[in-house]
Amino acid sequence: MSATNDDVRADVPRDDLRDDDGRAAESIPEQLDRFFEELRRIDVAFADYGRRLGVATSVMCILDYLNDHDGASQKDIREYTMLPRQTVNNVISSFVEQGYVTLGEAGEGAGGAGDKRVKSVRFTEAGRRYCNALIAPERAVEYQAMSQLDPAERDALVRSMEIFGREFRRRLREARV
Repeated sequence: MSATNDDVRADVPRDDLRDDDGRAAESIPEQLDRFFEELRRIDVAFADYGRRLGVATSVMCILDYLNDHDGASQKDIREYTMLPRQTVNNVISSFVEQGYVTLGEAGEGAGGAGDKRVKSVRFTEAGRRYCNALIAPERAVEYQAMSQLDPAERDALVRSMEIFGREFRRRLREARV
């Protein structure tokens, strides 16, 4: 039997402490709601940016990944972006037709290296320019947003995300289904 949202929240320990201003601190469920809502807003902003450029979110995600992983396999792209096989294949095929990428034998580090069926996806010069035109402005915005935090806040943000992510993954693997 699956627990309802209220059942799950009832079992979560509350941090019924007061904050520095004497106000009741938010509960863990309230903090999680805020956390995941902010992540959703970031995803929506990324999708909106792509739409304004006339580019599908799937294309933006693949370009964003290839920007840092030129030569990756389609399997690598699927695993990172969590996009369906057919979507990745369609986007890459379109990039090949437009002269933005070439497919070659998977090299060292590419998923399936040694398997002749696995092809690495490499930007052509035109593809690199296309990618840079779309991804570089978005990356600049990421850097600008992060620069609004002081170094200690940036470090705390990243460390906190790493701890949360590690614990979330570990506990989800151990969760009874």
